[in-house]
Amino acid sequence: MTTTPLSSSNKEKAREERFDLSALFEFSSVINASIDLKFILGHFLLTLMGKLLSLRGIVILERANSTFTVENVKGLPTELIGQTLKINKLTDRILYVDHEDARKMPWIRFFRDQGILILIPLTLREKIVGITGLGSSVVKKKLSSKEETYIKSLASIAATAIDKGIVFSQLKQLNRRLDSKVQELNTLFELSKEFNAIFDQERLIKLLLFSIMGQIGASRYFICLQQNGAMNVVTSRLDSPINPSLPAYFPTLSSPQIVELMRKQDRQLQSLLKEIGIHVLIPLQLKNQTVGVMGLGEKMRGEKYSQLDIEFLSSLGNLAIISIENARLFKETLEKQKLEDELLIAKEIQRGLLPAQLPNIPHFDLAAVNISSKQVGGDYYDVIPLGQHRYVFAIGDVSGKGTPASLLMANLQATIRALVPLGLSLGDLTKRVNDLICENTGSDRFITFFWGILDTTAKRMNYVSAGHNPPFLFHADGAIERLDKGGIILGIMKTIVPYQEGEVKFGSGDVLLLFTDGVSEAMNSQEEEFGEEQLQQVARACLHESAGTILSKIVDAVKEHSKNRMQSDDVTLVVVKAMDR
Repeated sequence: MTTTPLSSSNKEKAREERFDLSALFEFSSVINASIDLKFILGHFLLTLMGKLLSLRGIVILERANSTFTVENVKGLPTELIGQTLKINKLTDRILYVDHEDARKMPWIRFFRDQGILILIPLTLREKIVGITGLGSSVVKKKLSSKEETYIKSLASIAATAIDKGIVFSQLKQLNRRLDSKVQELNTLFELSKEFNAIFDQERLIKLLLFSIMGQIGASRYFICLQQNGAMNVVTSRLDSPINPSLPAYFPTLSSPQIVELMRKQDRQLQSLLKEIGIHVLIPLQLKNQTVGVMGLGEKMRGEKYSQLDIEFLSSLGNLAIISIENARLFKETLEKQKLEDELLIAKEIQRGLLPAQLPNIPHFDLAAVNISSKQVGGDYYDVIPLGQHRYVFAIGDVSGKGTPASLLMANLQATIRALVPLGLSLGDLTKRVNDLICENTGSDRFITFFWGILDTTAKRMNYVSAGHNPPFLFHADGAIERLDKGGIILGIMKTIVPYQEGEVKFGSGDVLLLFTDGVSEAMNSQEEEFGEEQLQQVARACLHESAGTILSKIVDAVKEHSKNRMQSDDVTLVVVKAMDR
């Protein structure tokens, strides 16, 4: 059987039949029945290629201002999908790549390199939303005006469906983002309960790292926190050590940074981060101040960090840093409470060691005071009756503050009261006290100490000073005698050179003033000390008064000098005034 070749007119007629209206209705019915953008683009491209017998095709859509993205290809490498192209000066007419006008457009080269010959604009409401390109055809012929009209109609139908598909795609993406946000908020809510239940920095950091590894899947990391004015690495898991200069960049970091996208001026920081495999930096902020930084390496699945990842990490990091700060404040509160409890104990010890009441000594008027500073010191004074008209007067200042100083003061008092009844000379007694203190305390603890034995019958005092502020004996004739005989401070080292004893005699109206350095070194707002000279002036002006009045006037003068300034040392005074027989 032989076939009769179609005439030229019949071929043309057959060709035109492919572009009948029924095909448009069918295409419209199929493409508008779907909201899947991928299906819409694929069906549109295949329909065009089938009608024009084209061997290759491409669809690009505008995703940003004049920036188009390759969305679908047929007969071309799939690697093209996702590539972007900047296109300006588009018209709504079909464009032939080899046309003279087209050659003047720089972006045409992209299509020419892919073997695309015809560009068909996708127009919606007088705006070009995309371009379809078709390559070589089995029938090598330029489109007729009727074919162009048909193709434009096809493209117009497709543009409407594509717009619908884009809206649905965006809505689906928005829903996924919303679902992700809800999940993120649920996760952060659950984590916040865990963070708020922990008051230990190390455990908080571990919880933060477990959360990051569980939610993000980053196995390489470091965390820096601001400590004592500098950024310090508190934990890390990296393949190489961190460059010591790296943390210096962090205090000025105010927003998350993806290392690959850092600005040119941050190239040095970028280089340091790449050396240790860090892909993203997350600042940890309190009151808009960066107090820490998280650095995270590549995700285990090799994915890039998304904007959602960055937002989640920022929220998680700031949740963690607030809990870390709360833990620090909680620890400070506990330490402060512990210190206050310790100071309370120390005050009780100190109060229990001081005489509740001074003895009534014939022919002598006594007064004493101990004013504790906020920080409990180790000031000590005592008056111990020995019998046979003899009394021990002692005053001392233990180094340090708080309970340790109070305990050492208790040790001193117990030692004195144990040794005094032995009847040894003051020099020998002081040697024994010093040696016992050296044996029972560390080298960082010492005591300035003065004591004397007053014989009320002879009105004579034998004394020894162990490095203490020399007491002043104000004689009625205006002379001032310093009681400075003795030796080294107690507790510094065992006695090598014997302690020297001094002796003074009291006349009627003479006043002995024993004091600690809390009196002479009391500071005013100009950082000026009260001083021994001013102490002598105040005392000399009221020697005719009772011991209690002298004491009060000295205390008032010290308070007036220091005004409202908080003093760091105790004020301790003992006044002994000889009276007429």
